[in-house]
Amino acid sequence: MRVVLATGQYAAAPGPLSAAVSLAEGWARTAPGDQVVVAPVSDGGSGFVEVLAHALDAHPTPVVVTGPTGQEVPAQLLLHEGSAYVEAGQAAGRHLGADVLEAVLGPGDHRAQDESGERAARELSGLTSRGVGELIEAALDAGAGRIVLGCGDLASHDGGLGLLQALGAGEDLSGLPAVRERLRGTTLLLAHATPVPLTGFHGASAALGTEHGVPAQVTQRLEERLGRLTEQVNRILPSRTDLLSGTPIRPERTEGAGVGGGVGYAAVLLGARPVVGATFVLDEIGLADVLPGALVVTGGEAYDYRTVHDGVIAEVAHAALEVGSPSIVLAERIEVGRREGMSLGVSGAYEPREGEDLAALAQRVARTWSPRP
Repeated sequence: MRVVLATGQYAAAPGPLSAAVSLAEGWARTAPGDQVVVAPVSDGGSGFVEVLAHALDAHPTPVVVTGPTGQEVPAQLLLHEGSAYVEAGQAAGRHLGADVLEAVLGPGDHRAQDESGERAARELSGLTSRGVGELIEAALDAGAGRIVLGCGDLASHDGGLGLLQALGAGEDLSGLPAVRERLRGTTLLLAHATPVPLTGFHGASAALGTEHGVPAQVTQRLEERLGRLTEQVNRILPSRTDLLSGTPIRPERTEGAGVGGGVGYAAVLLGARPVVGATFVLDEIGLADVLPGALVVTGGEAYDYRTVHDGVIAEVAHAALEVGSPSIVLAERIEVGRREGMSLGVSGAYEPREGEDLAALAQRVARTWSPRP
């Protein structure tokens, strides 16, 4: 039997590739005769470059960029056949700004002293996306004709201001038109992990409250700051009009503009075309070619109300359903029932028992799904 391990990010593993390898090792303990294909998938967030490097058999180039707190951090640039793949999380991931995030949002007396949320919003906005712009600059210097920016949750929440400044837009963004002109001949894609817009009730700031528990008074201040940024940009860049409806095009309302605290917005301003991260990766690595006739195993840290609709699990399950292959989910946490999974074509979902690691989970599940000789 052929088993395709098209899994995403797990909390118990440093990246999607190492997680998929652990699952493959566990599966082989029970079914050593199965042909196991290790094909990890990223949604544009963690492991984006690692997954593509594995699938494309390419080696990333190390670079050093500015982290969210201004320190130098290591990152990677993946070049392959004229394309450059960069991962925003390597330059501005939440792990790089963990100390600031904990100090501002963690438990303590600071909230009582900052009832308006202004200080917290100011410090969060100070976490910069500059390093993401430096990654794009490195891709341009390498002569890439197509640049794919993978982006998920980040520490930065500056609306992509640091990214634009790193590319030469200037402190007041007056050079933004020149930066856009410079990128005119380059294909730029934004592979986003979530379609959240920049502003509004479902925007980037609001998502901090629902996803990370940031207090409402802080998210409101952050929303105001992003609103002022869009007003500044609208004064610098001439607004475009939709040819069909005649209404002004609002970049801040574009799907994916709010990803990474506004890094998506900056990419859209530069002419990026937003694409669903997991769908892009599936197409880029040619996963559809190996799915027919296989048992498709997907999964990640959580199989819940959000991942049942978008992300790695949902996209892989849809791809398997299109070719009539059965799919199962191995997740560290399962919060949806069988009925929701059936809408994706998922045949079963499994989470670790107490004391089980990923390898042991796969070893146990293989006893059910792999026919014994």
